[in-house]
Amino acid sequence: MPSHSYITFLSDFGWKGGYVAACEAVVAAITPITRMLHISHVVELGDIRGGGLVLSRVAPLGPPAVHLAVVDPGVGTLRHAVVVHAARGDYLVGPDNGLITPAVAALGGATAAWHIDTPSLRTQAGLSADETSHTFHGRDIFAPAAALLATGLAPAAFGRPIDPAALVAAKQPILETDGEATRAEIIEIDRFGNVSLALQLTASLDEIPSRVTVLVEGESDEAWTCRRVNTFGELKPGELGVLRDSWGHACLALYGASAAQFLGARGRAVVRMVPLADGLEGRVAAAASSDQTDRPGVDAEGA
Repeated sequence: MPSHSYITFLSDFGWKGGYVAACEAVVAAITPITRMLHISHVVELGDIRGGGLVLSRVAPLGPPAVHLAVVDPGVGTLRHAVVVHAARGDYLVGPDNGLITPAVAALGGATAAWHIDTPSLRTQAGLSADETSHTFHGRDIFAPAAALLATGLAPAAFGRPIDPAALVAAKQPILETDGEATRAEIIEIDRFGNVSLALQLTASLDEIPSRVTVLVEGESDEAWTCRRVNTFGELKPGELGVLRDSWGHACLALYGASAAQFLGARGRAVVRMVPLADGLEGRVAAAASSDQTDRPGVDAEGA
């Protein structure tokens, strides 16, 4: 079985405490020639869906690889540790909690899957089964599994085959259309304060009218005028717009400031968008009004 030249690594470990380095050191001890590509280690703590989104976006960009992903609030519980083979030729290693299934889909779907048998895995890796922690499976189970797969070892050497259909599915964000209104959950707020929604757009942007009102449900009763644009540069200073982000989703943006802070938007909130009908101009606040000019710019990482 051919080996993979690199392993990608995503987690919510952060960079303090040596947790990322511990996993990489285990990999290096098993396969020192394999490269590591760190996707992110600042996924929000326990944010399975957010981590899955990032992994599904990045994994298809490179050649087939082993993808190690650990966002695991259920570590030490009865949840399974799994290996999944994707149609493109990639392996994905992580907890069976919905984290890796979006990336599996993005890589062509699952062709096979295995539950990892920890004693067999540790034996194959030359590690003691007695030294497995109940709280750090990233180091003790997932990293060794990823390393062995990268060397070309078959998953059957340390795993029990399962039906890929039995894998835990990712929770889907809210996306509903009610008449002319669209309700879309916020799936990402980037460091600039741009607010991406669970609404996939084509390049033509035909899914969105030229002007809409937007309201963040549960945060404010105030609706804001929003203009459809292709680029950030088309917006006027202080103007709120909706565009297609770099991953193809509808995105609310504010020229020169954080749209998230302006709207009071937080992750997992739902944004309601309604076409701007004639006669509503006087009743809908515009983001480019004098109120916005008094708002200072913000560091969007804090949004």
